[in-house]
Amino acid sequence: MSLDTAPLIELEEDPAPVDMQAFWFKGKKGVRLRGAFAPAQGKVRGSVLFSPGRSEYLEKFLELARDLTKRGYNFAVIDHRGQGLSGRLLKDPLKGHVKNFADYAQDLETLHTHLGERLSGPLFLGAHSMGGLIAADVARRGNLDLAGMALSSPMFGFKTGGSGLEFIIRTTNLLGFGAKSPPGVDGGGAQSKNAANILTSDTVRFARDQARNAMNEDIHMGPPTFGWLTAALNLQKKMLSPGGCNRITIPVYMATAGEEALVSNSATQQAHKQMPGAIYENIPGALHELIEEQDQYRDRFMQGFFALLEQAG
Repeated sequence: MSLDTAPLIELEEDPAPVDMQAFWFKGKKGVRLRGAFAPAQGKVRGSVLFSPGRSEYLEKFLELARDLTKRGYNFAVIDHRGQGLSGRLLKDPLKGHVKNFADYAQDLETLHTHLGERLSGPLFLGAHSMGGLIAADVARRGNLDLAGMALSSPMFGFKTGGSGLEFIIRTTNLLGFGAKSPPGVDGGGAQSKNAANILTSDTVRFARDQARNAMNEDIHMGPPTFGWLTAALNLQKKMLSPGGCNRITIPVYMATAGEEALVSNSATQQAHKQMPGAIYENIPGALHELIEEQDQYRDRFMQGFFALLEQAG
């Protein structure tokens, strides 16, 4: 691979797929980004381009990468700008910040361009949480020839909020405090005291996340900024308005967690109703991170994901 090699944070109990490589590339406005690519094992059936959630990094999806490459799918994943080992956007590297969510979408499209023919066969988007909102925007933009899309707990809305909170967020951003974070909000990842209660009930998979964070503090993330929150609200509103989700006509599988505490399941249902080719499923008992949940919940999501690949590929 011609791109400069980047590190992979592997655990003995959670290795990278065969021949996976991580690399650096430049995204919008020259931000250094990290991506990774794992080739399909055996006959190639297609490719999956994956978009992680907020505070996440590509190693969280090594198990998913192993699952897909063993089934014959190339797998590519990105560290979104401002998180993982990609370039941070503020002097305080822990703050999750972005001015426009369109930057995320363009970065994914740029990764696809860099990989080129390596992403052979039918191309699918996969995504989790924030990444689901980004992936849906990529599908809406129509710059990639997509065969389908699978979304885990997509962030079409926030669990808590309302017009009052939205007004405060937008006003604070307009007053010049876009790089500040709301008081009392933590990062929500493996360092969060509340994470184990709201992200996954699978203690083994959560421990892997904690172990990787202990191995490399550069992947740590703190709270989102008012700028990030405003940008998220802007795209959420856009996607649920005419010209948003209703422009997505490819096959889509989206699943939500029955015990969701972070994103709005009703907003996901609203998005589903606007996509003519979408299937929606709620998984009772599951917490937010369906791909990192106990097998009884994770398997439900993966079955829907695999069915999409089979039917649309």
